[in-house]
Amino acid sequence: MIHAVITAFFVLFMIFMIVGFNREMMEKNEKRNQRKKDKDGTTH
Repeated sequence: MIHAVITAFFVLFMIFMIVGFNREMMEKNEKRNQRKKDKDGTTH
């Protein structure tokens, strides 16, 4: 029973870390894309 609780907690922790990491990466990519668009706008 304790082993199942530890496994469930570990799985939830992994999911939480993956979701948080993906969210940060998406935000960085959006900022990078906005910067590219701004540069393209100034050069054209």
